Amino acid sequence: MARLFLIDSFGLIFRAYHARARSGAPPMRTTGGTPTEAVFIFHNMVRKLRQTYQPDYIAAVYESLGPTFREEEFQDYKANREETPPDLVAQIPLVKRLLEAMRIPVLEYAKFEADDVIGTLAKRAKAHGLETVIVSSDKDMLQLVTDGVSMLNPAKDDTVYDRNGVKEFMGVWPEQVADFLALVGDAADNIPGVAGIGKKGAAELLEKYGSVEGLLSHLDELKPKQRQGIEDGRQVLAMSQRLATIDIDVPIAVQPEELIAREADREALETIYRELEFFTFLRDLGPDAEPEPAEDYGTLPSAEELDEFVRGAEPAGVALFDGMIGVARAPGEARTVPMEAAQGFLASSQPKVAHDLKAMLRAAPAARGFTRDVMLECFLLTADGGNAAFDSMCEVYLRRKPGGRADQRADLVLRLAAQLTVDDSIYREIDLPLAPVLADMERTGVRIDSGQLGRMSVAMETEIDRLTGEIHAMAGREFNINSPQQLGKILFEELGLPVPAKAGKGKQISTAADVLEGLAPEYPIAGKVLEYRGLTKLKGTYVDALPTLVHADTGRVHTTFNQTGAATGRLSSVNPNLQNIPVRTELGREIRAAFVPRDGWKLLVADYSQIELRLLAHMSLDPVLVDAFRNGEDIHTRTAAEVFGAAPMFVTPEMRRAAKAVNFGIVYGQTGFGLAAQLGIPKHEAEKYIRAYFDRYAGVKRFIDATIAKVRETGYAETLYGRRRPIPDMHAKNPNARGFAERTAVNTPLQGTAADLIKIAMIRIHEKLAERRAKMILQVHDELVFEAPPEEMEDLRVLVKTTMEGVKELAVPLVVDVGEGTNWRDAK
Repeated sequence: MARLFLIDSFGLIFRAYHARARSGAPPMRTTGGTPTEAVFIFHNMVRKLRQTYQPDYIAAVYESLGPTFREEEFQDYKANREETPPDLVAQIPLVKRLLEAMRIPVLEYAKFEADDVIGTLAKRAKAHGLETVIVSSDKDMLQLVTDGVSMLNPAKDDTVYDRNGVKEFMGVWPEQVADFLALVGDAADNIPGVAGIGKKGAAELLEKYGSVEGLLSHLDELKPKQRQGIEDGRQVLAMSQRLATIDIDVPIAVQPEELIAREADREALETIYRELEFFTFLRDLGPDAEPEPAEDYGTLPSAEELDEFVRGAEPAGVALFDGMIGVARAPGEARTVPMEAAQGFLASSQPKVAHDLKAMLRAAPAARGFTRDVMLECFLLTADGGNAAFDSMCEVYLRRKPGGRADQRADLVLRLAAQLTVDDSIYREIDLPLAPVLADMERTGVRIDSGQLGRMSVAMETEIDRLTGEIHAMAGREFNINSPQQLGKILFEELGLPVPAKAGKGKQISTAADVLEGLAPEYPIAGKVLEYRGLTKLKGTYVDALPTLVHADTGRVHTTFNQTGAATGRLSSVNPNLQNIPVRTELGREIRAAFVPRDGWKLLVADYSQIELRLLAHMSLDPVLVDAFRNGEDIHTRTAAEVFGAAPMFVTPEMRRAAKAVNFGIVYGQTGFGLAAQLGIPKHEAEKYIRAYFDRYAGVKRFIDATIAKVRETGYAETLYGRRRPIPDMHAKNPNARGFAERTAVNTPLQGTAADLIKIAMIRIHEKLAERRAKMILQVHDELVFEAPPEEMEDLRVLVKTTMEGVKELAVPLVVDVGEGTNWRDAK
């Protein structure tokens, strides 16, 4: 039998929105700040519905915008419902547009609720020989269930209710649901019900007497309290029954044939997916139905044939794939060329465009003429590295999925270039010129003393065994310390440690680091587990892994720097990540000692001193902060003196430690709660420190407030160089999401500008190293590492320090600490 699916649109939209809000998940926003979480969840549900059940007929029913007949009878109907949040109101028209793009009819009738329209359509469908499935999570709808009418609840894993299912769930049959609600009332709709009758009592009465009418004719058989409640509330009961009963005779003109399921409007869907930035759904649309322009692909074996092919192409699209070079001279015209045959073309000044220029330059060091990198352009537009990945860009911008051919990929690069327009100073002067610098650093790599790491590994294994024994002794038995489930059972069930509110995966009790840190002061086993975890992570991630990553040809480790790895513009490092080796622990410093220069050379390390605090002084122009940096004072001692009202000479180490935590905490938007946890002091004392800080550094407070206000207005944070990061949650209803957005709004200009500054310094230093043997080999955020022969060290020290400190004139001086040594640890 053909099936008609009727979607209770408003009910599902509201439940989706509030369920996500209750979960604590951050709201979804476009880069322009448009809220989308309810649209996303509702659309995903409808999409799944169509794919799973393949309806023959389908409609989405909306509530009446004006007052309904129930409100005209009882003005307090639904009066206790909260006002719809503004960010949900804004999404309702977007849901309607999506439904229209999916070619799902949207039905809405004045004075009638969705329940009434759905009930009427279900009745008509039955008369036309159709089976009806009501898609809703509203228990009121269960009164419509009958032979040929069922209800599917997406909020309960697509539970389907037939007559027996309703009886099992509600305790009454479908035809008794309205009477049941009339007796017990319905808080959601503000239906009063009868005093003194609960759910169990109502179900028992209806089981015995069948209906409200049957009940009224047997009042003398009821318990005194029940009888009195019904007698006193006859009028209320009658009204409640009318309010709870769905009208299945709404005068609507729609006919079943108008609800036949149709294919979605692909073009309309693509438009709204782009607008709402639903890139996953956009990719799932697959290739365009219309045929692509004729594709002229092939292979050219020689440099001469390639030169002839690309003559006059400005720019040419270039792609590196599987050791071959793809070259496109126009959309749809591309060739695959062996790497050796492409060397002359790659080294020519002919304009070229690539995706991930750095990877191209690492493979072909002599390459020149690359005027565009579509990956960097996409990242500048979205501040999202996932969006800038090649496959993602092709699917989003071109509706294509890249294949396994270099020529096709070069063609797609050229097509992507036509879709993007980025022409600003960040791109021209920072991101694009940085690519060859990073490619050179990656090719050079860094030397590792595998013997040092081997010795560390043996010592760490002994220490891990010792810790394992101690933890097992404290637990009273052996167990797998690496298993959160087993660890949780030991700590919280067998040892009886206080159970945290935070849940882990699968709703099990969390044993995350912050939970164990909170327990460690009173329960030594928690501290031992933290120590064990830190040791095993360092051993597995670095001590044991690094020697296996040494390249056989170079004897070095070659990390990959990612220009699109962080929304602030910071570089990241992968395979291996050399930016995450802890520097404040003895073990971390020992790992750094295994990073060494070539024989006879030395390492030079240059590190910006407190660059984000100096940028805070520059951006806020706070007179106290500016004065301290201009006079070369210890900023943490100065802050301690200001906050605690003491002369600098009387600042104790504890006071300076607290001031340091406040200084760096301000940059990252630290709360009183976070500062209290860090310093191990009461929350009210931490809040007192923060208030005292802002009293003395009023300019900083004005900067923070102004920055948050500007980002709230524009929807993005911006560095001094104009690099933008969308921050869509500034207006989020969820306070945690909004608080995180505000902290991000303040930190991004500081961290992002620091990233831009060191990138510019890297570009300038790289140019000056062209005639020297010294090499820049690592960047760790505010730190650069070089290796050089002894005769170049003094000149390199001056060059690096001068260039880094002079990269931009600020209101306070930039200061770079420079050290040298025979390994990375000792060069600090």
